[in-house]
Amino acid sequence: MKLYRGVSEQVPDGIQDNPYIVLPRQPRNSDQNVHEVADEWFAQDFKIRARSQTIFCSTDIEQAKEYSGDYGYLLEITIPDGKACTLIFSEEVNDFLEIEIDISDTKDEQQITNWLQSKAYQSVHKPDDLPKGFEGEVMLYCEQYEVRNI
Repeated sequence: MKLYRGVSEQVPDGIQDNPYIVLPRQPRNSDQNVHEVADEWFAQDFKIRARSQTIFCSTDIEQAKEYSGDYGYLLEITIPDGKACTLIFSEEVNDFLEIEIDISDTKDEQQITNWLQSKAYQSVHKPDDLPKGFEGEVMLYCEQYEVRNI
């Protein structure tokens, strides 16, 4: 299954290091508390801080285009041969930002945790192991990934 990523700044084709392993991502579109609580939850369940150490991708090219905006770039993401990765996703979540619509208080840790637990997040180790027909956000944890501008 193909993975796509919309970005605002140009990224050259080729193998890229995951910068978020060294310098964790700070949220741009989500509430800081939701980000931190979710990061801890993913770390406990998957041993990965999925909101701060992963590359956000989508199996849905149209969703990725939305994140590239009018003047951004659309990338196809692959995993270089021989490189390990973990892909975290939920078939019930198209975009993690849905959490801020679904819960009533972004400062309430229990609401955030309950939402995460209700979404049946899971992980696989190859993009082809994602469920057939799944369209939505995938959090890709890897040391390196390959980019092709499309």
